[in-house]
Amino acid sequence: MTTKGRKIELTNSKMSRKELIRSIVGRTPRKKFLSDSQKEYYDILTNSEITICTGPAGVGKSYVAMSAAVQLLMDETNSYEKLIIVRPAVEAEEKLGSLPGNLEEKLDPYIFPSYYLLNKIIGKEVREKLKEADIIEVFALAYMRGMNIDNSILIFEEAQNSTPNQMKLLLTRIGFNSKFFISGDIEQTDRYKDKTHSGLYDAMSKFSELKEIGTYNFKMEDIIRNPIISKILKKYE
Repeated sequence: MTTKGRKIELTNSKMSRKELIRSIVGRTPRKKFLSDSQKEYYDILTNSEITICTGPAGVGKSYVAMSAAVQLLMDETNSYEKLIIVRPAVEAEEKLGSLPGNLEEKLDPYIFPSYYLLNKIIGKEVREKLKEADIIEVFALAYMRGMNIDNSILIFEEAQNSTPNQMKLLLTRIGFNSKFFISGDIEQTDRYKDKTHSGLYDAMSKFSELKEIGTYNFKMEDIIRNPIISKILKKYE
């Protein structure tokens, strides 16, 4: 396997996991923040074991979390060795029916937005090589019971579509030397008519004052994508 002229041996190698990550990715991607709120969120992500965030579309929740995960994986001063991506398998109203393939193939449509962001940050080829090396893994929330996640960064997006029991299941999977980044938009749930039934809403309410868990709430004015997004969202309020 070759990455930009460097041969990467994934088997029979004496490389540490950190060395393997750095050899595949190469240069650490530059941090880029488009607003003060993104910088504040990044600081909470990197300084908390668990971070729970909510906010409207277009504020950069997913991008900042994925960027922080890549930065931490590349940092030789810590022991994070894996990026785990989790999303609830809930469609946005339009039902797709039973998807073909194995479990990973069934999850691909839900994970695609995360892959898209990684492709923007480190490139598609590098992302695929990290996945081949089992440094990037995709988990189904339904099959996480009994797991203990150590030395990893876990990203759980669209968390507004989780139930309180699913959120409890996820949060209690954290082991030693791990970080969990949890985000969503409690105003945009596809599962509940009443947002207070959402696992994300429940978690934000329960843990807002727990010092070990960081929370962040983006506002409408933090939207940095096309300005029309904020105008559209206001019409749906």
